[in-house]
Amino acid sequence: MNDITENKHGGNANSKAAFGAIKDKLTLKQAQVLATIKARGSFGRTCREIAERHLVGMNAISGRLTELKAMGKIKVTGRRDGCAIYQINEP
Repeated sequence: MNDITENKHGGNANSKAAFGAIKDKLTLKQAQVLATIKARGSFGRTCREIAERHLVGMNAISGRLTELKAMGKIKVTGRRDGCAIYQINEP
């Protein structure tokens, strides 16, 4: 799996090391984020809401949202409290 945030961090050594440490866990993390979004149905969830639910910082969730969006699994449907609302992308 490639680090899809590499363009954003420009190959920063700390960011590369962080990605290396978590890359084997991404599938599980993606599945957890997807399940959290799916549980809210048409109401959707924001990055902040998902992070609060999983007791982690938003930075731990935002990358998974980017990956899931790139995979076509989720979509942005609006904004709530200044944050994008993510919902499952139904085929």
